[in-house]
Amino acid sequence: MSQQYKLHQFTNEKEFIEGSCEFIYDIIKNAIAVRGNAVIGLSGGTSPKAIYAALTVPSEKNQTIDWTRVFFYSVDERYIGKESPDSLYHLVRHTIFADSTPVSGLIDKHFTTPDTSLALPECINKYKSDLSQLVQTKSDGAPDLSILGMGEDGHIASIFPQMDSTPDKHIDLPTDLVYHTTTTRFAIFDRITTNLNFLTSSRNKLFFMKGESKKKVWDEMVAQPTNPYRWPAQAINQSGHSNVFYLV
Repeated sequence: MSQQYKLHQFTNEKEFIEGSCEFIYDIIKNAIAVRGNAVIGLSGGTSPKAIYAALTVPSEKNQTIDWTRVFFYSVDERYIGKESPDSLYHLVRHTIFADSTPVSGLIDKHFTTPDTSLALPECINKYKSDLSQLVQTKSDGAPDLSILGMGEDGHIASIFPQMDSTPDKHIDLPTDLVYHTTTTRFAIFDRITTNLNFLTSSRNKLFFMKGESKKKVWDEMVAQPTNPYRWPAQAINQSGHSNVFYLV
């Protein structure tokens, strides 16, 4: 697969965090200027944690951003209580919307996420409705940015790869905006994820990556023939406007 993304490489964490935040700020500012709001998708994991923690801390780079015009949503979520340390909600609540930030009181209206207190089918249906309403009313039908990571098996969001698939031999991916997936390889069996078509529709895509092991998997993916059932991130890259921020 030909290279269809831009790689930004960093050798120290401070520059990685600052560069990542500035990239996100530029997208937010442009989206607000063009459409009046910005809609940003968030993924979990260890790589974005420090970036999320820095994102809304007042600085010279973000002082002109009106955070009441910025809306976040979950790219995926684990089906567990929202206050569990394993949930994306917990991560976002204690970083982007931390008590020490100027946006601490905005989380209920500015972070659209699955209500995991509901039974799983109800949770999925409600999130599907909430997310659809968000992008239709705030960003003309598509997210401005989706922040992603890639696991060492090649999964993105909670879209887990079909390891032995080929373009001609595979299980079709669900077309529902939001759907249920499971994993026995990673923490929390039941997951809720947005679909691949929705993620590719995002105006910008940003992968965060740390360490040689993740880069090795990424390079393996790039070298392989196109097969989004095995490598979902290939579809993201092929859809354009894909950036990778890599901390060596």
